Amino acid sequence: MADENTEIGHRVAVARRLAANIRAYLGELTPGQWELQSACAEWQVRDVVSHLIGGAERQAESMERGRGGDANPPAGFVPPDAAALSAANAQRDIDRRNEMAGHILESFDASYEKLHREFDEFAKCSWDTLAWHVRRGAMTGAAYVELRIQELAIHDWDIRSAFDTNAGLDPDCVPVLLDMSPRWLGMCFRPSAPLPKPVVYGFSIGGESYRMTVTGDAFQMEAGEASQPDLSISATGEQYLLFTYGRLTASDGIHLGRLSVDGDVSHLDQFEVWFNGL
Repeated sequence: MADENTEIGHRVAVARRLAANIRAYLGELTPGQWELQSACAEWQVRDVVSHLIGGAERQAESMERGRGGDANPPAGFVPPDAAALSAANAQRDIDRRNEMAGHILESFDASYEKLHREFDEFAKCSWDTLAWHVRRGAMTGAAYVELRIQELAIHDWDIRSAFDTNAGLDPDCVPVLLDMSPRWLGMCFRPSAPLPKPVVYGFSIGGESYRMTVTGDAFQMEAGEASQPDLSISATGEQYLLFTYGRLTASDGIHLGRLSVDGDVSHLDQFEVWFNGL
């Protein structure tokens, strides 16, 4: 296993602990609770769990192929449209949930045991080893750990918020998700027609400042204060993440005092159109 004193070692430990915590939580659910609506519009709680199982299975398979020197797309791969891929994935995980009826927890255990074995194997060789990902192409094993933390952390919240309106993100995952925020936003960006004038956003997130410039067909986000932004947004790291992952709407965030904004709020509505999630 990777040394927990290194950054990648710490992240592997976070990913393992998140999976273990989710598994323990699921073990306490009643049959009726599995069928409650989650924070994901298309999914009940059991569908979110199916998604986490399928993601772990596909990641383990891809990482195993990567260790064998194959980081190429599958034969016949055609780059998918983001919206179409999301819809297909949502139905796929519902169908898979039906197939696993009666043994979903056993499937969860098996999928994460296999994935964690791959983490151990990558720790023995190199976390820079490339593996295939359908949305990001060839990516390093370290990036795959980061992505697994994202999946586990956000969907842990999706599950827990079905039962607890005060559910929060796991504190250990917040720094990881903030670090990967520009990459996440790049994955879910839905371009529009080029704008006659770029829109500049200023973010104050847990004491750190960022500026984002959107031209309609592209965007750039970097550290530092924005000079005369069209819209400024202030939030804790957790609330910023829930907002950018589509779990907290702009209107609810403002109403509940979780987002503080200054400037033309119409740019907030447009932000939710551009960054519509996956």
